[in-house]
Amino acid sequence: MPQATDLTIANAAEVDKTFALLTPAAGDGGVAEWALREGTISTVFPRLTLSASKKATARSMKVKFRLPSSYTDTVTGLTNVGSFAEFNGTWVVPDDFPEALRADFPAFVKNAIATALLLACAKDGLPAT
Repeated sequence: MPQATDLTIANAAEVDKTFALLTPAAGDGGVAEWALREGTISTVFPRLTLSASKKATARSMKVKFRLPSSYTDTVTGLTNVGSFAEFNGTWVVPDDFPEALRADFPAFVKNAIATALLLACAKDGLPAT
């Protein structure tokens, strides 16, 4: 199994941000969690989670990324959590999927999500018309 480590992920300005590993997965079905420790309170940290498990004749991986917003209460001066944007994705790779295509699958998904069209759609949650 791949070893969980801190992740370096670029933001929209292409500035590398380090998501610190908070918890590695405790094996199959466990959840690994990372956070970008930026913000005044931990509840506003952007978070990434990943879990993987065996389902009948396939392996399944679930990824969630949550980016909360925050605001300062004008009366108390405290930071509060506002709304959040969230991505949920599930990958399923059948046991009998050809070895020759296994590297293409995550590459296609990663590169598709990074296209200008999908990024533009994701920015405001709009369809490609």
